[in-house]
Amino acid sequence: MKIKNIALIGMPGCGKSTVGGSLAQAMKRPLVDIDGMIEAAAGKSIPEIFAEDGEGAFRQMETHILGEEAAKSGIIIATGGGIVTRTENFDLLRQNSVIVYLKRGLKELATNGRPLSGSVGVETLAKQRLPLYEAWSDFSVQAEADPRQTAERIMKILDDKEF
Repeated sequence: MKIKNIALIGMPGCGKSTVGGSLAQAMKRPLVDIDGMIEAAAGKSIPEIFAEDGEGAFRQMETHILGEEAAKSGIIIATGGGIVTRTENFDLLRQNSVIVYLKRGLKELATNGRPLSGSVGVETLAKQRLPLYEAWSDFSVQAEADPRQTAERIMKILDDKEF
């Protein structure tokens, strides 16, 4: 039997990578940070990719890398905040992942180095994306100040629901 991945989705700056790291450590699973992999593949930062190549090129790379990683088993996947903007990503995540929506208040979101949070605005992104995060997720968890507490809550829900 395959061991399902745990994929974290949510707004940019909500703590997916940080909570993902705590979750990976606690569960002794590898962490795959999709944004980090995009930066490594492109050889530049996400703001540079957006500025030089555009959002379309970024989203194409994101879907490609997600497709490769989501096919694996037993990993923690920290997605980018915009993963829900392409419907094909839903099928990639759904194939072998429990999808966890990480919630955080809009005023608590980090916006540095996040091109769309700065240019479009967090409120506009939230209007577009919050319904998608809800629809895509198996369950949601409020992000705590301590990422370990959030990771513990996720593990308890996973255990209780027997995913």
